[in-house]
Amino acid sequence: MKNVLILFLALIVLCISCKKDNPPTAESSPLIKTKWILSQIQNTKTKEVINYPSDARKKITISFSDSMNILNFSGVWNGGSGQYSYSIADGTIKVTDFFTTLIYGKYVEWEDYVRDNLYEASRYKTYGNTLEIDSKGTYNLFFVKTQY
Repeated sequence: MKNVLILFLALIVLCISCKKDNPPTAESSPLIKTKWILSQIQNTKTKEVINYPSDARKKITISFSDSMNILNFSGVWNGGSGQYSYSIADGTIKVTDFFTTLIYGKYVEWEDYVRDNLYEASRYKTYGNTLEIDSKGTYNLFFVKTQY
């Protein structure tokens, strides 16, 4: 009987200590339901920072939906979307199944920088109105928050 009581108490302690993580919401995550405008990129090897061209005809933006984990992309010439997953706890982020249209024009290489480095995204952090997405690729991406 004593062993059964100890086992029962151990199960209660185990159940109490287990906590189910709630999925991120717009209130708990600064990423969700926010439009982010690309402001600059940073070379991952040299740490050189390059500002987004001020004379580009359009801004490059990304936004994270709060349902179905869809990342939307709007570029100078092209648009697209993909799937994302991330962790608020450890700052990891992953983008998969990302596709864009392929129209060519001035500054389209900036769309390539975003697309290619989102594929290689590993970590993210927000501070103030800035979103930094660190990449295992060539460039880290920096975005500024705007109204959705």
